[in-house]
Amino acid sequence: MSRDNYNPDIDIEAAQGAAALSLRTVPVADLVIRLYAAASQTEPDYVVTDDDGQEFGPLFGEHVEPRHGGWR
Repeated sequence: MSRDNYNPDIDIEAAQGAAALSLRTVPVADLVIRLYAAASQTEPDYVVTDDDGQEFGPLFGEHVEPRHGGWR
């Protein structure tokens, strides 16, 4: 069941909330590109570890560029 079944006006409400906070809505693909860029910049200077000191692997695995649409 999708979120739209619970609240069919969710997109309208999200747009109104973003406008009220002066936020710009960005396409999901752009957000993923930004997330990838931010996560890639943490290595090698910053490594995420668990409570036992074990390092987590790269957030996006071994892919070196986006699989859909390439670099923008």
